[in-house]
Amino acid sequence: MRAAGRTSLLAATAGTLAAALAACTGPGPGEKDTEYASVDDLHASATTAGLTCFDYVPVDSAGEPVELAECDGDTLLAVFDETVDEEEFVALLPRTPESEEEAALVGPNWVVVGGVGDLMETQAGIGGEMDSDR
Repeated sequence: MRAAGRTSLLAATAGTLAAALAACTGPGPGEKDTEYASVDDLHASATTAGLTCFDYVPVDSAGEPVELAECDGDTLLAVFDETVDEEEFVALLPRTPESEEEAALVGPNWVVVGGVGDLMETQAGIGGEMDSDR
């Protein structure tokens, strides 16, 4: 009877682990320095990684090589396609920080501009390079 109980427990644990691993597909925390297909994908991964974003507002950018969104009025998210040079795009961003508490987190085809504390936590989950000299 005990062996049957252990077998059931092992089967249940294996099923739980399989479900958890299946839920972890796609870019997100643990998948660092990945490219994102859309600003919505970046938002999902960044907030899962720790970015604070209560008020997510995508900017209508249909047909543009850059997708933009804003979080809480003080954080900018951007994803750009292969036609946009990363260094040129980052150079076009508004010069921040206005204070020492702001920076830009730059990935292969994305940028998040916001508070350093939020960005450090986000960086731990999605990677990117911190640019605080903006």
